[in-house]
Amino acid sequence: VSRNNFAEWKIYHPPGNRGGGFGVTFKATHHYLGQEVVMKTINERLRQHPDFPKFQRQFQDEARRLATCIHPHIVRVSDFFEEDNLPYMVMEYIPGDTLGAAFVLPGIPLQEATAIHYIRQIGAALQIVHQNGLLHRDVKPDNIILRQGTQEVVLIDFGIAREFNNGARQTHTGL
Repeated sequence: VSRNNFAEWKIYHPPGNRGGGFGVTFKATHHYLGQEVVMKTINERLRQHPDFPKFQRQFQDEARRLATCIHPHIVRVSDFFEEDNLPYMVMEYIPGDTLGAAFVLPGIPLQEATAIHYIRQIGAALQIVHQNGLLHRDVKPDNIILRQGTQEVVLIDFGIAREFNNGARQTHTGL
């Protein structure tokens, strides 16, 4: 059964484009449910690349990997679909700023206790990521969102996450 997936959504232009080098993200709202989400797809540069089918597979793998990592400090994937030969991942929308935007760019120092609180949350998230046989490979303030009105942080952007073989030695270039 073929359907127009976008007919179900009101699509907004990228709100500051919370996407890495691999993808582009934008906010959307489901027409019937009123649910706000973030959708991610492959960026225009990679769409024009001769290896685009490979990038499509990698993107689908990212969605599948991320969907296995269920934890309050990991962004949740709620759907995946293809529209006009482009893959789309639907994820929870997390209101708030990245730690990079909230603290690093304005040069606001974090109190030690706050930093430790955030580190513990991301450490717990990474434990789930690793238990699922994955490496995030890009943990940085710009890939951590401080959930608005809370002291809870959420790890995002698994675009360069890779599976790892526990016990196998790998170099950074080999990942």
